[in-house]
Parts: sequence; C-alpha cells; structure tokens
Amino acid sequence: MWNRDTRRGFTLVEIIITLGLLAIIAAMGAPRLSAALRRRTTQTAADQFATAHSLARGTAVRYGRVAQLHIDASTTRFWVDVDTSANGAGQRATVWYVRNLAQSGLVMSSNRSLLCFDARGLPLVLGACESGDARVIFTAIDKADTVNTAALGKVLR
Repeated sequence: MWNRDTRRGFTLVEIIITLGLLAIIAAMGAPRLSAALRRRTTQTAADQFATAHSLARGTAVRYGRVAQLHIDASTTRFWVDVDTSANGAGQRATVWYVRNLAQSGLVMSSNRSLLCFDARGLPLVLGACESGDARVIFTAIDKADTVNTAALGKVLR
C-alpha cells in the first residue's frame, strides 16, 4: 500500500548530477560538431562554385554567346553573367545570383578571376578572360575544400 506522504520527483542532488554529466558530454562533443559544421560549410561553397561553373557553360550554349564566371576572391564572391540582348549588343545580365560567402566566415582564394565560355561551352581566352584551368580554395579555419577546373572546362573535385 502506498503512503500518501511519499513525494514523487527528483532530488536536487540528482538534478545537479544529471546536469553535470550532460555538460561533460556536451563539452566533449562540441569540438567535433563545430569541425563538422565548418567542413559542411566549405563543401557547400565548393558545390555552389561547381554549380556556377556548370551554369556558365550551359548559359553560353543556351544564348550562343560568351558567358562569364566572375571570381572575386578578395570579397569572397562569384557570379555568372552573359549578354542577354536579342542582337548581342553587349547588354550583360547576371543569370545567377551573386554568391557572397563573406557572411558565412569563409575565405576564398583563386588563381583566376574571370572564366569565359564560348557558344559551344568551351573555355575561351580572349580579352580579360583567363585560362580555364582554375583552382579555387574555400577555407573555414582548419577545413578547406578545393575545386579545380581543367583547361577544357571540366570540374575536378
């Protein structure tokens, strides 16, 4: 038979011990979680750059005009633009949003600043356009991801 004076619940000592164990487990797992998040951030940036590269090639083929992939490592941004005017009069428009990685805490470095693709989707070296063999590195503290592109425009990871 139950005694009505028996109290249910936890004692203060039990709660303190439980919270202490949770704090120890969290302190042990936090560095790994933080490293995993940094790794995911660099992977996402590299994936988005590879997508932008692919989009630049596809856009050049679609419009039959030179498409440009701008890489601005100093401001940690990249974007794609192409001449979208009906007669090719030189009216350039951004066809993919300007991806700004600065707010995600990433650092970007690149050996190229402007990749161009002709109407066949092949890299073009003309005017300010640089060779298609680019190396772009995305870094977040101790984690880094690299995207290399071949001279013929293929993305290598």
